[in-house]
Amino acid sequence: MFITAPGLVQYLHPSKVAPRQSHWPAITLSMERPWCLLVYDVSCNGRKVSQTSLVAWDNTLLDMLAEIPVADLKGIARLDRRRDSGPSWSFSWIDALWRPAPCEPPSVGPLLFKLSDDPHVRNGRMQPVPGAPGRRLLYQSSLWRTGSVEWNLHCS
Repeated sequence: MFITAPGLVQYLHPSKVAPRQSHWPAITLSMERPWCLLVYDVSCNGRKVSQTSLVAWDNTLLDMLAEIPVADLKGIARLDRRRDSGPSWSFSWIDALWRPAPCEPPSVGPLLFKLSDDPHVRNGRMQPVPGAPGRRLLYQSSLWRTGSVEWNLHCS
């Protein structure tokens, strides 16, 4: 499922999908900005089903996190376009995700995160952000997921 800007496509929980629905609208959006990969479980017909969503906007991620029970969150990763020659991507698991504290300036952005292979808390532009009291923890990862992956996709 690809989730882009609010209003472009609805978040469809499997319990809300028509019984015979087999496809959803496709959206094409440049991947120049970072995206998040959100992995979670949903309950459908009495059983848990794994769901993976590619989310383009921080506010959409916040909306989804508000709807998904914490126990059902399995992982959040950040997918960044790298500026190497040719198409290449960086994929890093997020250890923790916060809402900024009320005392932090709006320029910090709507989300702060700590990547599994980075000791710093960062904003969406990957700038380190100093600590501030009053941040709200939205997500804390499981311990089994660590590290980052880089892909170099060569077109033939």
